[in-house]
Amino acid sequence: MIASTLTLDTTAMHQFTVYDAYAIHRVVYDLFPGTKRNFLYYHYPQASNRGTRILILSETQPLLPFSGSLESKFVQNSFLEHNHYAFKVRLNPVIRTQEKARSILRQDELIQWFAKKQSNWGFHADIARLELSNEGVIEIKGKEGSMVFNECTFTGVLEVVDRKSFIKSFCEGIGRGKAFGFGLLQLLPLYE
Repeated sequence: MIASTLTLDTTAMHQFTVYDAYAIHRVVYDLFPGTKRNFLYYHYPQASNRGTRILILSETQPLLPFSGSLESKFVQNSFLEHNHYAFKVRLNPVIRTQEKARSILRQDELIQWFAKKQSNWGFHADIARLELSNEGVIEIKGKEGSMVFNECTFTGVLEVVDRKSFIKSFCEGIGRGKAFGFGLLQLLPLYE
C-alpha cells in the first residue's frame, strides 16, 4: 500500500475549483484514472483559508497533480504487525433495514453501533476511551444531485483480534461512503 499526502495551497484550490466536499472527491479521483476505485482518502478539516490537505491510501501510485504537492511513501508490512494502535476513523454510521438506511445520531447509539461492528473489522477498541467528534449529517452536492451522509469521527485505542480482517479493514476501509472520504482507518502503533 502507498500512503500519500496531497497538499493544496489557495492557488491550487482555485485552479482545481475546490470549494466543497464533492470537489475534493473529484480531485482525488482524478489522481487515479480508470473505473476501479483502489484507494481511500481522508480530507483534513480546514482550519483557515490557507489551503487543505488530503491523506490518501492506495494500491497504486497516484498521478502527480498539475497543481499542489503530493508526497508518497510505501507502507511497510511490519506496520500492520503490531497488536495495539491509536486510531482515528471518519465513518458513516447507518443501520440498514429493508433497503432503507437510518442514520444513527445519538452518542450512546453511535457507541453501541461501533462496538457491534468492530469484530467484523478485526479489532476491539476500548469503548470506555472512545471519543466521538464531528457528529452530524452532511450533504454533498454532486453532478447527479445531492447525497446525504451521516458523519462521526471515532478516535481511540484498539487491539488487533483478527489480523487478516484487520489488514483488510486497513487496506479496503471500513463502513459505507468510502468513495466520499469515509472509512480510512488512520493508525499509530503503540509499542508494547
